[in-house]
Amino acid sequence: MVGSFLANVLAEKNQVTLVEKEPGKIASLSERHKSTRIVNEDGCEPWVLEFAGINDADIVLAVTGDDEDNLVVSYLAKFEYEVPRIIARVNNPRNRWLYNKEFGVDVEVSASDIIAAIALEETSLGEMITVMKLQSGDIALVEITVPEDSRAVSHSLSELELPPETLIVTVVREDAMRIPTADMVLQKGDKVLAITSMNNKAALEALLGH
Repeated sequence: MVGSFLANVLAEKNQVTLVEKEPGKIASLSERHKSTRIVNEDGCEPWVLEFAGINDADIVLAVTGDDEDNLVVSYLAKFEYEVPRIIARVNNPRNRWLYNKEFGVDVEVSASDIIAAIALEETSLGEMITVMKLQSGDIALVEITVPEDSRAVSHSLSELELPPETLIVTVVREDAMRIPTADMVLQKGDKVLAITSMNNKAALEALLGH
């Protein structure tokens, strides 16, 4: 289901090959993806990946319902065929720790983590959320919604003593994204996105949060 949906979206602007090992699904896939090449074989086999054109691929998406298969495809694509970009689907959240550079995964996608992040965002007034880690995890893009009791409320950005290696990227207020300026005064409910060192997250949260 996931692979079929992604193939449909990506085929609008890209050349896509869809690999599906279940013979019973090929007829319906062929009907829905008339402009997409479909290979009815097991994508964990190197010869199948070669037949599908992996040597010329810019990106491989390993999105089966089996974590082991996704990791095998990712490993082969990255280290045997040197595909520049690998995106892999995490089915069981307990297996997420395996989806790393050592297995060839550039980006791992977990539906459970996405849902959890949304839930945290909805209940995280005054608490900091890590949106994305950069530079091997040393730098992070973080988000915090300023609560009423924050000591940053009614102070301009120039008055705040931000931790070292910290940059406020944008402030979202009333669903409008605002470019931060020195004279911008923070208000309760402002959603602040900042780039900071992981070592300074606690200090930034203490400044902007409860």
